[in-house]
Amino acid sequence: MACRFSRLLALAIKIISPTKGLNTSAQIFELMQFYPQGITVQELSQRLNRPVSMLNLCLKSLVASKKIVARKNHNQWVYTVDKKA
Repeated sequence: MACRFSRLLALAIKIISPTKGLNTSAQIFELMQFYPQGITVQELSQRLNRPVSMLNLCLKSLVASKKIVARKNHNQWVYTVDKKA
């Protein structure tokens, strides 16, 4: 008799470890200085080697503190440094 749970999905789990130096929000803000045209969360994830979920929390905080601004470009959000900050 075949078990209906015999086909389990493999989940990709990314283990991250803390690094000395800047926290993730500071790393995001520093990296964004090099992207005046803006950067997406997927690009940030690739460059900082951090999960999108973590970056979304940091980006939300940076937007709330008015250090960065978010604009929708087609179907994705693009983040830029707020020139007024």
